[in-house]
Amino acid sequence: MSEDAENSIDVALMVRIGAEDEDAFRELIERHQDRIYGTVARMIGGAGPDAEDLAQQIFLRVWRAAPKWQPKAKVTTWMMTITRNLVFSFSESRARRREESGESIDPETGETFLTSKAGVTKRNPQEELSGKELVREVERACAQLPKNQRMVVHLRQQEEMEYEEIAEVMGMSVLAVKSLIFRARETLKIKLSGYFRASN
Repeated sequence: MSEDAENSIDVALMVRIGAEDEDAFRELIERHQDRIYGTVARMIGGAGPDAEDLAQQIFLRVWRAAPKWQPKAKVTTWMMTITRNLVFSFSESRARRREESGESIDPETGETFLTSKAGVTKRNPQEELSGKELVREVERACAQLPKNQRMVVHLRQQEEMEYEEIAEVMGMSVLAVKSLIFRARETLKIKLSGYFRASN
C-alpha cells in the first residue's frame, strides 16, 4: 500500500477519534504502536517501563488533541513530532535527576557511561566481532550521539522518512537536517573505526 493510501487511512481514523470513537483509537494504536515504541526505546536507551510509559503518553496526547487536529501534515509526521517533544523532555529530566544524584552522565545524551582517563570505556577493539556484536556496537554508538542527531538518524534510517518530513518533525530546515545527519555519520565513522579495522 502506498504512503498516500496509508495516510488516508490514518486521516479517516483521526477524524473518528476526534469524535471520541474509541474503536478508531485502538486501530490507530495497533497501526503505529511498534513504530512509536521502537522510536522511544531507541531514543531513551532501551525498552522497558519508561519506554512503555512514554509510548502511552504519546497516544494519550493524540487522543486529547484529536478534536482540534487538522491534516496539515501526514499523521505519522505529526505523531513523530509529539514523540520527539516527549522523549526530549524525558531525556532532559533524566539528565537533571542524574546530575542531582551525582551520577556521571554524558551532557549531550543524558546516558550514564563508565569512564577512564582515556575517556569512555569501550570493548577491546581486538575482540572478534560477530554480526550481532557489531550491530550492538553500532546501536551503542548511536545511543551516544546528541539527541538531535540521534533522532534525525533514526527517522531517516529506521523510519525511512524524507528530509522534508524530518524537518517538520524536528522544527528545522531541510538543510539543518542534512547537516545533522552528516555530522552524525561522521561521528559514527570515528566511533566505529577501531571495530571495522579489527574485523578486517
